[in-house]
Amino acid sequence: MDVVVIEQHTSEYPNPIVLNQGDRVALGEMDDEFPNWIFVTTEAGVKGWAPIQYIDKSGCGSEGTLLHDYDAWELNTVVGEKLTVLFELNAWYRASRTNGETGWVPVRSVQPA
Repeated sequence: MDVVVIEQHTSEYPNPIVLNQGDRVALGEMDDEFPNWIFVTTEAGVKGWAPIQYIDKSGCGSEGTLLHDYDAWELNTVVGEKLTVLFELNAWYRASRTNGETGWVPVRSVQPA
């Protein structure tokens, strides 16, 4: 699906977390604004938000294991920019630009083109 940006988005995280399947993470708080996102910390101390659906929480409950590769790269967008949606997850779209760059944008910041 093609969308057009109706509200500029600028990431608050210049160094997004990158996780690989099998990585262990410490589980923190759930996001109040966007449901099903959890704050995690890697064994190396890197912190960021990840989708709860990508984490196996079996065990003690304070740690989890990544079920899928994941990166938190967000696209900085401008009003009028066109993107192609790859999929939706927890009120965010994984989208791509015509140059092939991919990242996350809030669903509320775009509308169908």
